[in-house]
Amino acid sequence: MKQRSLPPLPRRQHGAVVIVFGVMLVVLIAFVGLAIDLGRFFVIKSELQNAMDSCALAAATQLKPGANDANALTRAVAYGKVFTTGAEAIKNKVNFQSMGLDPNVLEITFATSNGPNDNSNYKSATDANANTAKFVKCNYPLSGVPIYFMRILRLIGLGDSLNTQTISAMAVATRESPNAACIPVAACSAPGGTPSNNFGHTVGEWLTAYNATPYGTGNFGWIDFTPPAGGAAEVKAILAGNMQCNVSQIGDRVGQNGNLDTLQEAWNSRFGWYKKGGGYSTAEAPPDKTGFAYSNLTDAGAPNGGNWPSGFNAYNGTSTVPNQPNFVQARNLNQPYQTTIPSGIKTNQYKTPLTATELAALGRADRRIVAAPVVDCSVWNTPPGSQMPPILGWACVLMLSPIENGSAASLTAKLEFLGLAGAASSPCAGGSEYSIAPVLTQ
Repeated sequence: MKQRSLPPLPRRQHGAVVIVFGVMLVVLIAFVGLAIDLGRFFVIKSELQNAMDSCALAAATQLKPGANDANALTRAVAYGKVFTTGAEAIKNKVNFQSMGLDPNVLEITFATSNGPNDNSNYKSATDANANTAKFVKCNYPLSGVPIYFMRILRLIGLGDSLNTQTISAMAVATRESPNAACIPVAACSAPGGTPSNNFGHTVGEWLTAYNATPYGTGNFGWIDFTPPAGGAAEVKAILAGNMQCNVSQIGDRVGQNGNLDTLQEAWNSRFGWYKKGGGYSTAEAPPDKTGFAYSNLTDAGAPNGGNWPSGFNAYNGTSTVPNQPNFVQARNLNQPYQTTIPSGIKTNQYKTPLTATELAALGRADRRIVAAPVVDCSVWNTPPGSQMPPILGWACVLMLSPIENGSAASLTAKLEFLGLAGAASSPCAGGSEYSIAPVLTQ
């Protein structure tokens, strides 16, 4: 009887489990380390981005395109670096608030545009043009950020260079205003007028529409925002609609005054007057909250010197004529256009003015208090009369009364000067909405 031999028992592989466990432990720690280190980097990146946002916004407050301010960019750099030095630096530390930023590493550059291909156009404050620079970029490459847990990859022959990491952050800002309601008229600056003296005007002063006589400080004129393509048709459309102007565009040139007679219907819609037979609707050309109008001693056809004989400060002043609300009061009451003051409007061509109830439901608060550019109107007095003056600044104005097509008995179209549109006290949407404010664009 043969005896069968049993197969040999497998050899025990001493230590194999320990090796596999060791490798797996390294990999596991590496993945945990990856999560921890990446989490650290994310926090540091967020801290650094906040600092760059603050830097760009602060620097942008000093951008002065078109103002011929040679020191604007030098100030912008100083404002931007406030967030790396001084009292503000404590708010912009990085690496879990343990590390301050080095102002010598911070890069602050400027450009005239910020399109996708404009990175190479950014220049230092020394090389950039202070009169055209509209964008500021703050960039900070934070090098030497230590890597902790991922260094364990060296144990398996990986990550020999995993010692430190460079984390960068960048922000771009510019100065602009939110959309501001404006009308296509230009208030005439006095000779030598500047923003510091309200361009030669007094708050509360009334300005009269240009009417074939040479322009003067007390006039305003119709303008074309897109010369030569616009003309009177564009002016009329803007009056009826809701033109939004960028009040940072100082220096832009505007067209010659348009024709007053063709603008009657669009202008009057803001007072709640609408033509019969297919004219503007209240949806196309919304009225203000009040249609109450103001006239003074010089207005042709106004009985007994009008309802505001002083011809000054109808916005929130007091009339010598009893029971005449100023504009603020009239707006709060949705006061309609008053029939006791003849306007010369041909009533057979117009519907009855909107009532207080209709003005309350359909009106908007920004239709008669609006921004208007300030220009040197004397340019239009110079032959051949086709010159385009640049915008010097922006005024806040109140539209005082409707206009009529060519009647000598009509009230003359007038505005009240309410100060600079960017002033803190400006009644134009509270003033602050017309202020040129720094905003992040990237």
